[in-house]
Amino acid sequence: ASDAPVDRGHFFDPCVEEFDDMFTVAFVFRRKPGLSRDEFEALYEAHREVMTREARGLVSYVQHKTLALVNVGGIPCDSGFDALSVYTYRSEADAVHTTRLAAVAADSERFIDFSSMVTLALSAHVVCLD
Repeated sequence: ASDAPVDRGHFFDPCVEEFDDMFTVAFVFRRKPGLSRDEFEALYEAHREVMTREARGLVSYVQHKTLALVNVGGIPCDSGFDALSVYTYRSEADAVHTTRLAAVAADSERFIDFSSMVTLALSAHVVCLD
């Protein structure tokens, strides 16, 4: 393993910076009907560019694509969902503003099935290990 520093872009490191006053929201969703997994993943990855360009007050955006595992240690994990996105904003107002932006909405419409999406406002506690 290399000791070279990891490029974390312009986002914050929750193990170094405080984010108690920030607003975190997660979305769990399925791909739009008719999209293959590969098409979905390409659009999902491209959404990063839209979010980093358009979002107001966004300090962290983590994309998680679900894996095709049946279980982990005997615990079932096939939810039928394709992805989980976690966004941390400087404020709830920034999250609301960003969600209403035409560019963000139009890009999201290309790949997300909104009829089955789950939205969660979160209170985060990060434990960092060396």
